[in-house]
Amino acid sequence: MKLRKVLVTTDLSDESRSAVEYAAWLAEGHGAEVVLLYCVDNIPSVAYHTVDLTFDRFREELVRQERRRLDAFAASFGKRLPVPLTVVMTEGNASAAILRYAEKHRIDQIVMNTHGRTGIQHAVLGSIAEKVVRHAPCPVTTIRSASPPRPRSSGKRVSSR
Repeated sequence: MKLRKVLVTTDLSDESRSAVEYAAWLAEGHGAEVVLLYCVDNIPSVAYHTVDLTFDRFREELVRQERRRLDAFAASFGKRLPVPLTVVMTEGNASAAILRYAEKHRIDQIVMNTHGRTGIQHAVLGSIAEKVVRHAPCPVTTIRSASPPRPRSSGKRVSSR
């Protein structure tokens, strides 16, 4: 299968860097485009009562701050990635936003970091990765935080048997 578009998600954590690196390596081997997607969660309605701003101004400022963080995260890779990143920010529930973006933009592969929560933490917090894996319109590769993958080759196909 030829990959044209690889979507990699981030929560802007150091752990998610390995997913970005893996997605870039994967895309390079296929000549694919990489889209880095960050989702700003829905803002709880009580959040704006704690600041001296209207809700709209508070939300706009939050979105601006998150965009600056996302741009800094993407820029931190510099020229170390083998392919350029297209940087996209969305708002809303993360799993729903990822699935919507993948469907709308005909993504061929999703790469995402997983925190590896189990037991009660997983039950209470849920798993964005699990929801995406179950409902994605394309294959999903999850990268575990504790062990970032290091490809041993360029990933270039030498035979098409």
